[in-house]
Amino acid sequence: MKLKDSLWMIFVIVFLLLSLTSNASASSMFESGSLVIINETVEDDVYIAGDTLIVNGDVRGDVVAAGGTVQITGNVSGDLIVTAGDVTITGIIGDDVRAACGTFKLSGQIGDDLLVAAGTVSTTENANIGGDTTIRSGDADLGGNFGGLLEVSAGSLVISGNIEGDAKLDSADITIQPDSSIKGNLDYTTPKEISIPTGVVGEDIKFDKGGEYDDRSDADGVFKGIAIVGKISYYIFLFALGVMSILVFPEKTEEIAKKIQEEPLKKIAVGLLILIGSFIGAVVLLITIIGIPIALFLLLLLAIVLVIAKIYTAMWLGEVTFRKAGFKYNQWAVLAVGLLIILILTEIPFVGGIIGLLVTLVAMGSMYFALKN
Repeated sequence: MKLKDSLWMIFVIVFLLLSLTSNASASSMFESGSLVIINETVEDDVYIAGDTLIVNGDVRGDVVAAGGTVQITGNVSGDLIVTAGDVTITGIIGDDVRAACGTFKLSGQIGDDLLVAAGTVSTTENANIGGDTTIRSGDADLGGNFGGLLEVSAGSLVISGNIEGDAKLDSADITIQPDSSIKGNLDYTTPKEISIPTGVVGEDIKFDKGGEYDDRSDADGVFKGIAIVGKISYYIFLFALGVMSILVFPEKTEEIAKKIQEEPLKKIAVGLLILIGSFIGAVVLLITIIGIPIALFLLLLLAIVLVIAKIYTAMWLGEVTFRKAGFKYNQWAVLAVGLLIILILTEIPFVGGIIGLLVTLVAMGSMYFALKN
């Protein structure tokens, strides 16, 4: 599957989940492609997906985007919801920004809150955020103006901007520049106290070492060991389930796995509709009291389907990997490698959950069409 196909799949999930909490009108703009550029004024919401996405014009609504590179240089009156490799904002976002990406760069303005999970986050001296800011990242270099609470959890953190509210910082390496300012309280967690320039913090300063890690190391090791054993057991269980599927339904299993790459967007949409419809149906049956046994059976069946779905996607991923590498096809090896790829991808911070959802939904859609035909 090409990169843009994967990004389109992510976009569909973002869009459909968003549609559960907000209504998209018929006049909303939907665009996808390798390169999508919006230069005109759009009087409603915009939904875009592709390798490179650029918004130069004015959007009088929300923007939902999924792509390799996303650039916002125009004005968006509503929210920006984005998942991408790289996100750059030099324009104006009127309301909130929610981003999950590899790198996030801000030199523009955000009217309200910012929530970002990324590998690296940087905000320049021209950046302005009107509301609260929440950041989860590997590295963060923060300049500009933060109008409310600044809450950051990062591997390394540099503060050089102005914070109008409180600051809650959690990092192994924190640097606060002399030209920065925190008008509220500073609450920071780091292995050892840091040097804070005089006059930077307007209110109280609270330092937390983060607990006695040496005392907790044994328990942490036990829990990590249990987690590893659990993951290995889950992998073995999925592999055994895949072997059973291949032996009992060889032709149907191969058909479902191969058809995953055909119209993936359509299959994800169908898979999501099945998932949502099943939950709604179960809830309705539970309310009727008399339908409780049926509802429980439906939820059990759904749980089984959600697990089995991963097997078909794993076989497809394994087959693609073998073909690209030039290895000789072996269905057992393909299944083993595909499952390993899925388990690794779903462990990626911040985006692992999305990947897990995509893996399941695309296979559910493929299962539906295979059974239908």
